[in-house]
Amino acid sequence: MTTDHEEPCGPSHRSFCLNGGLCYVIPTIPSPFCRCIENYTGARCEEIFLPSSSIQTKSDLFTAFVALTVLLGTLILGALYFLCRKGHLQRASSVQYDINLVETSSTSVHHGHGEH
Repeated sequence: MTTDHEEPCGPSHRSFCLNGGLCYVIPTIPSPFCRCIENYTGARCEEIFLPSSSIQTKSDLFTAFVALTVLLGTLILGALYFLCRKGHLQRASSVQYDINLVETSSTSVHHGHGEH
């Protein structure tokens, strides 16, 4: 009676296992399987398996995301505030400039009439 024993995969399945997993075949089973290295799991070693720190990593990522969102929001609001103030100041100074122009031109007109 023959026993099923695993053999390393041939070149046709070289990239079947991911993340350093070792590919094996059993002659009586059509599809190959993988022996994963530490911290990887899944049929093709495609998933990272960190039992103790995976939950911690997700909460750290969430915290970083929230912090980044708050920072970007603050920067955008600050930029809008600055642009609005700058635009307001420019409008105010251009109005002031127009008033000065009107005053200068009207005074020069009066001088012109006085010389005749």
